[in-house]
Amino acid sequence: MVSTLARDAAPDTATDPDGRPYANGFRPAVLEWDGWTCADCIVCGLGAACADCRACTTFAFPYPPRWARPWAPGMPERGIEAFGGPGGMSAGRRLVDDGGDWVLIEFNRDAAATARAAGHWVIEADIRTLDPRHPLLRGVRRFHGSPPCQTLSGAGKRAGWNADEISELQSIMWQASEAFGFLEVDDLCSLYGGPHHYFGDVIDGMEDHPDVDGGELCGGGHLPPCMTPADFREWAASVVTDDRTALMAEMLIWPMCLVQIGAPLVSITMEQSANLLKQSPALAEAIQSEITSVEGLGWAWCSWQVADAADYGAATHRERAWMVATRYEEPRYADHVDGDKAARAMWAHVLKRTGRLPDWVPELDRRIEPYQGRPALPTVTVAAALDLPADWWADTRGKRGLNADGKPMGGGSFRLDTVGQCVTAPWYAIKFRPAHVPQGEGTNTITAPELGALVGFPRTYPWTYIPARVGARGVRNIAQMIADAVSPFMGAAVSSAVQGEDWYQPVATYQAEVYRLDAPDPEWADIPADPDHPVLPAQRTEHQSIEQLELFPAA
Repeated sequence: MVSTLARDAAPDTATDPDGRPYANGFRPAVLEWDGWTCADCIVCGLGAACADCRACTTFAFPYPPRWARPWAPGMPERGIEAFGGPGGMSAGRRLVDDGGDWVLIEFNRDAAATARAAGHWVIEADIRTLDPRHPLLRGVRRFHGSPPCQTLSGAGKRAGWNADEISELQSIMWQASEAFGFLEVDDLCSLYGGPHHYFGDVIDGMEDHPDVDGGELCGGGHLPPCMTPADFREWAASVVTDDRTALMAEMLIWPMCLVQIGAPLVSITMEQSANLLKQSPALAEAIQSEITSVEGLGWAWCSWQVADAADYGAATHRERAWMVATRYEEPRYADHVDGDKAARAMWAHVLKRTGRLPDWVPELDRRIEPYQGRPALPTVTVAAALDLPADWWADTRGKRGLNADGKPMGGGSFRLDTVGQCVTAPWYAIKFRPAHVPQGEGTNTITAPELGALVGFPRTYPWTYIPARVGARGVRNIAQMIADAVSPFMGAAVSSAVQGEDWYQPVATYQAEVYRLDAPDPEWADIPADPDHPVLPAQRTEHQSIEQLELFPAA
């Protein structure tokens, strides 16, 4: 869906809300709509469900037909999750608020199929083909986004680190408030052919105009939207070499368009690579300034911070940048800190190199602190998460040569009695081995459910792969999905800051279930290690994997 078309042809001359025609053919970039909703539906008025009504289904497409019915207080909160992936944020959200009504937007077909199998309503589409001014979205109260991080990741080509590109994109994102109708000016009369500029100055050559000292069309207000989402997207993409970087603009396009059409939006959350803050903070600054500025949305709170999923219950590290924004008041777990100290810690690498902080950075004097002084959740090691001996090792790469000190070259090996490194796609081929077994010669492999568990998903999560060719098994595709996903542990903590119940007890219970923390120790746990006759774990049983997901061991 590119846009929702008007049911009747728009008039030749555009008029403002007061019926005044704009001058010189000016037409604000708004979406025409005649006001029809399910409330006007004869079929639904006779008792039919929106899903069984052609008119409501057509009007709502590609969103749930039930959204054709106008949202009213007391109904489940509606939310849009952009770049929903396989559903990690949603899985975490359900731990603290299972009564919401969310729609996920995801382009990758395997991730979309996985999220759909997990029970979410998913629009499988490039988000740039959707228009956030769809009248159906007038009931949306929550928005979350996890834009692609490939151009910001240290493992990629780092196009998102390019200072010149980021500066250009930042400048464009600063214009979002004007593009989508949030810029307040002193005088709007130039739109109607009047003598004044937006900011009240007299236009050259119009000094003798009868309304130069004020008239019926003279007065302040907000400029009407002057760009469509498609126009703004094209503009953002024009200044970057990889248009995935330009997808960051969606974090302003969607909230601003939703508020402009009257949606009761009250929170925005975002997850992105930690390098967004560490290497390209100007983009974070642009988003924060447009959300909190009186010339933008003017919201009460917008905080940025880096948080690690391992600190909130996961068995592997997953350090990500998180943004939390609320419209009317501070979020739950709001914490005020020394912003200068936080900035110096965040950009210590820049200070060391240049002697000063980056030119454009978001304010770091506020953050969310979900623990609120409570004891941290138990630290879970990879060994504990996978029921493997604590003195074993994991090799994330194959057998490698030795350096001058006799150690394997290239890294990629770690003990299992620690919290794991951040999971990446190549982990589908990970091998586990006793300490006496040479590096690269382990035989114990990992399954997709176990890899997902390391990130924080239940072992029953329905990882799905749609074969691209006959015989394809999608081993790496599923591993990549798991590596890219939001950890449900962090999803729960951040979601709880803006909705639902407190995260602590639900997540503690969930952690115990995912990692079987209440289960008795395996039979081999208390047997002394014998390098010559190592005791191996019992064979993995059926409850630890699902037949359709037994992909990795046979890879």
